[in-house]
Amino acid sequence: MKTPRFWQRKSFVSILLIPFSAIYYSIFLIKNLLIKPIKLNKKIICIGNLTAGGSGKTPTAIALGKIMQDMSIDFNYLSRGYNGSNKKLITLYKNQQYNPDLTGDEPLLLKEIAPTIICKNRLKAAKQIARNKNLKAIILDDGMQNKSLAKDFTILVIDTKIKFGNNMIFPAGPLRQTINSGINQADLIVVIGDKLDQTLDYLPDSKTTYAKINITNLNRFKDKKLLAFCGLAYPQKFFDLLHKNKLNIVKKIEFEDHFKYKQKDLEKILDFCQKNSLTPITTKKDWVKFSKKYQDKINYLDIELVFNNDQIVRKKIDKMMNSN
Repeated sequence: MKTPRFWQRKSFVSILLIPFSAIYYSIFLIKNLLIKPIKLNKKIICIGNLTAGGSGKTPTAIALGKIMQDMSIDFNYLSRGYNGSNKKLITLYKNQQYNPDLTGDEPLLLKEIAPTIICKNRLKAAKQIARNKNLKAIILDDGMQNKSLAKDFTILVIDTKIKFGNNMIFPAGPLRQTINSGINQADLIVVIGDKLDQTLDYLPDSKTTYAKINITNLNRFKDKKLLAFCGLAYPQKFFDLLHKNKLNIVKKIEFEDHFKYKQKDLEKILDFCQKNSLTPITTKKDWVKFSKKYQDKINYLDIELVFNNDQIVRKKIDKMMNSN
């Protein structure tokens, strides 16, 4: 689905949906009361957000993974493979090819950093991963709202461009839980964007750090006329990043979040580019879902998340790893 526009600001539609939000959140609270989290013998690090997509969890998970590798901490990623058809437990490895319809898109990015396990039942998967004596930690990609596993460290990711939308609970807004409950639940809050954004001044300084998104292959697209397309929860973030870096965007195309591209979709884009002398550009999250044929013809914007002060992250991770 495309992210509803009324999620960005309070409107007549969002107000009408408040009773359904009350039902959703009541069920959420009851489920949490009934579930007793299971504690495992590995450190469970959860990277999550409070909204339905678009906050930057995956770049944060990749950046954290690189830091943990530098700290010589052996870990695996664990993902439920959102929008993938896989119903079993499978492990994805670096430089191996997998069907994105089976795995979903995010695990295909994570596996290039560390082995990535996909399973709809994350408690079942975590128990199996925990049998590996060499592993010290599991990074849970998304899971703040999943209480089946006891977390040792929870990272809340916030993007300053979208923040919490209209600050309303699903389906009236994008929030999956209340803002205060999420802040209290987090051990570390990663804010992606402008540190001078005063609308987030209420975040506790003791557990808040900032990060930015850097483009690593910008020169490839300079002085070119571009057709930009993506299937993200908030596609405007991608387009704004291109504009911010002064790239010449002639045409923009938006698809639904986690869109499953068909051959006809990509052929249509390439045909338009050829007729109008444009260069296609997309996100790596979209690009990993293309067949080799189209990966060779379409470029992606390569980005990385960089912490303003990664020593804060390192100290908190080190403290967590050495705690009982």
